Amino acid sequence: MKVLLFVLAVLLAACANPGLSDPSARKSTSSSENRDVSDCEREAALASAGSKAQAFDKCMRARSQTPK
Repeated sequence: MKVLLFVLAVLLAACANPGLSDPSARKSTSSSENRDVSDCEREAALASAGSKAQAFDKCMRARSQTPK
């Protein structure tokens, strides 16, 4: 009986969190976000009309990112 419970516990633990198996997906999201921020900061610096903060926010929204 103890062996059966042990086997069940191991099987449940193996299936507990499959989302953490691909760390490269998180890394690419982070680098993509960093690239978007960098590009939008550059665009905002070159913006001539309106505030630079508005230009940055507009750029980030266009890239489906939340402005920070």
